[in-house]
Amino acid sequence: MTNPPTSELPVLRKVVRSSTIDLIADEIRNAIYSGSLEPGQSINEVRTAELLAVSRPSLREALQRLISEGVMTHAPGRGVHVRRMRIIDIDDVYAVREAIESQAIRIIVRRRRGMAGIEQALKELERAIEDNVARTIGDADLAFHHALVACSGSARLSDLMKVSMVHTRLLSLSDKSGYEVRCDLIDSHRELAEAVASGDELRSLDVLSRIMTEAASRLHGAVVGFDAQVLRGRDEGFADDQWSRLREGAH
Repeated sequence: MTNPPTSELPVLRKVVRSSTIDLIADEIRNAIYSGSLEPGQSINEVRTAELLAVSRPSLREALQRLISEGVMTHAPGRGVHVRRMRIIDIDDVYAVREAIESQAIRIIVRRRRGMAGIEQALKELERAIEDNVARTIGDADLAFHHALVACSGSARLSDLMKVSMVHTRLLSLSDKSGYEVRCDLIDSHRELAEAVASGDELRSLDVLSRIMTEAASRLHGAVVGFDAQVLRGRDEGFADDQWSRLREGAH
């Protein structure tokens, strides 16, 4: 199965970029999120600056931002690499995800925020599951959770969620056995949307916690107690995108 790297972080679609540094960081996050830049891949400063048509000082500043976000890593003498997630990162990533999304739920419920974005994202998730393509389902799943945070109206929570979505994608892409998603998650996500819409904060938080726990458990390989249906996809090759020259020189 080939899943071309067409993914784009939903949070970036309507962002007004205020600086070159923002633009560079966004481009690199999207490249990681889509799989165009792979976990463990080195970032050649000269070639990347040429690719993005930016100055090397601007690129360095953007890379420092991504390093501080935990998206990239730097080691003396080895340069900058896309972060490769480990098993010990799983629980931490999902703990942060749950904290961000829980607070978003509290805001939506207590301030009676609109639900249109969540409802639309749920429909897109349903369509993705019908298409039965691993990467498409994964994108739609994360887009649903992004919509949940976006509906809170908090720009700061949305910024945190943007980084957490890249961390979540890196968890999946760091697994050398392939990219795997649950294809039976529509019921739990529909239950979450309904609980939030009804204003039931405690139930909403409980459902969210269950979703996070099951997702982390699956990545750990501990499927006992979870009757999950999964779909595995392996990237057999990348589209001829702008990052191909960097990939060719990275291995």
